[in-house]
Amino acid sequence: MKSTLDTPTNNGLLALFKGESGEGKSTAALSFPAPFVFDFDKKMPGIANKHFPGKEVHWDTFNDIFEVENKLAEFREFCPYETLIADSFTSLCNLCITTVGSVKGENVPDLLKRVQETRAKTKQIEMMGIDYYSAEDRFATYFIEQLKLLFSKEGNPKHVIVTAHVITTESAPDLKTRIVTRNRSIVAKGRKVAAWLPTEFDNLYVFGREQEFGSDEIRRLCVTESFNEDSAKCTLPIPKRIEFTNTSLYDQLFREPTL
Repeated sequence: MKSTLDTPTNNGLLALFKGESGEGKSTAALSFPAPFVFDFDKKMPGIANKHFPGKEVHWDTFNDIFEVENKLAEFREFCPYETLIADSFTSLCNLCITTVGSVKGENVPDLLKRVQETRAKTKQIEMMGIDYYSAEDRFATYFIEQLKLLFSKEGNPKHVIVTAHVITTESAPDLKTRIVTRNRSIVAKGRKVAAWLPTEFDNLYVFGREQEFGSDEIRRLCVTESFNEDSAKCTLPIPKRIEFTNTSLYDQLFREPTL
């Protein structure tokens, strides 16, 4: 039996960083110590060298989800890294889809040809079958579960960060009220996995930027509580709004309080 008064075995961060492309999610994650990056976006080492020159960052890219599982298996045996970063969940979902296509022997031209044939016969368009979405859902769920298991054990990793891209959509005006509803949702192939992902994290931070009128200065922001159409949540005693322009978000979150 466990108690909330027990000494925690991990004082690190398990978090989902979400925001539109280019808002500083990866940069913020790379500020954490001794990182390994599941580089699903394939943008290493450029981003690390630009923002953290001289810092050692390890990463791998992956051709399919079987290679991802092999890396997870390595870390289940031994993880030398303080921080694991999955960058990004959106691209992991794309990898799931391409892996299914490879296993099925369907490349992009074959898939489009099948869509064309289906359209000619049924007058309907079905881009992908249910097996694609099922594989995305199942492996994405498995991947997050494995990261959480790694985080919960003693030792490394002390921090686990998953980044996810979001997109803003607007509804057509309501016929009566003329109100337009804006929604910012995580980008994935299937709606189910995009809606499920935030439920797996108690720390969900939103990333964005602000720029004063007439100024060239762009400030990078991390928001830890919900606002407008963006949902966020936090378990750490930190500010609701953190500016980390040209600084380390890790230092902002975990620096010792000054007396």
